[in-house]
Amino acid sequence: MASRKILVVAPYAFGYTAHINSAVAQYPNVEANILYLDQPAFRYRNTFHKAQNFFSKMFLRKNLKKTFVNDRLRASITALGKQDDVFIIRPDMLDDEVLTFIKNHTKRFIAYYYDSTRRFLRKAEIIPFFDTVYSYDREDVNNFGLRFLTNYIFAESNTEDYEYQFFNISTNDYRFPLLENLTAYLKEKSWSYKILVYNGSDMPARNVEIITKQQTISEVAKLIKDCKIIVEIQRTEQVGLSFRIFEALGHRKKLITTNKDIVNYDFYNPQNILVVDENNIKIPKDFVNSPYVEIEEAILSRYKIENWVKPIFDL
Repeated sequence: MASRKILVVAPYAFGYTAHINSAVAQYPNVEANILYLDQPAFRYRNTFHKAQNFFSKMFLRKNLKKTFVNDRLRASITALGKQDDVFIIRPDMLDDEVLTFIKNHTKRFIAYYYDSTRRFLRKAEIIPFFDTVYSYDREDVNNFGLRFLTNYIFAESNTEDYEYQFFNISTNDYRFPLLENLTAYLKEKSWSYKILVYNGSDMPARNVEIITKQQTISEVAKLIKDCKIIVEIQRTEQVGLSFRIFEALGHRKKLITTNKDIVNYDFYNPQNILVVDENNIKIPKDFVNSPYVEIEEAILSRYKIENWVKPIFDL
């Protein structure tokens, strides 16, 4: 039987997207490949090259960085040949011309939105390019007639030992003051925690720990294994479930989240998941002290990456 050619095009995203390609490659008679939108990264050759890009954007409306990505994608896709399926994440990063090029090199063009159209407006504009668009955001699914698809579990562990009770890792954005307040609350309750905020350089913080080096996916997994409860503060413009929630499921960790929609999922259990108001966080002692309740395998398996890919590619 001839191999079925499946190509994943996506941001590297700390390695989260690589698991899609690995899961697809495990199926027989599938030739799987992945191209990253941001790897290898564009680098200026020298100061003159940087100045050249500045003037090119200013006067010619041409960005050398985008040209580099576009040319690299075209060359790679041409070398790989016609695909049966191209599965793309963050297609809004590409121009219409490049999307048309990719569409002409595949029998089926599929997109997955793990950010909402409210965060990236171009996502709504480019829906007609695709044969199928999946989204993890229920509002986008309802507003644009997309197919609902959550994020996925890509790693698992199960240990009752932990070094600290609460864990969160975030980038420095509008959630920083909320995390500062959360950490002050945990300190007041004498609960142990590791609350990390990534910033490119050191910055003042009263309660959270500032880190200046981004953590790899394996480093984050180690931090998760060492905690009892993961804290997730949802982006205000999204209702979809972040990867942090599926890391909690995979590693059998309790979860505190500001995402109110989580109560509508089949894995929701109030002993495992606590929904809080981000502006008035209250955490009952019973929730902290009670043990994690195992989720039925029949429910959990639907979210595991090896099964997650099946309906997308009809495997």
